[in-house]
Amino acid sequence: MTTTTNTIKTIAISLPADLADAVARMAERDGKTLDDFVANSLRDACKADFDAQLAKIHEGWHLRMMRLGLFSEEDIFRYLES
Repeated sequence: MTTTTNTIKTIAISLPADLADAVARMAERDGKTLDDFVANSLRDACKADFDAQLAKIHEGWHLRMMRLGLFSEEDIFRYLES
């Protein structure tokens, strides 16, 4: 079993006052610290970006398979054996 240790890195960002206020209100509404709220929001954004990239890769492979006439697992195995 592997244990992962999260290292904390402090960064400074500048936000327009209205956005900073809105983020602080959302964090308070959710009962989170500002640090936790921003970290979770950025983590969600990174996951959404990863999922979008994965979907593009999947779509590309799906189109290639269709062009090759590979519509089932059996088609793929036949193609690989040829």
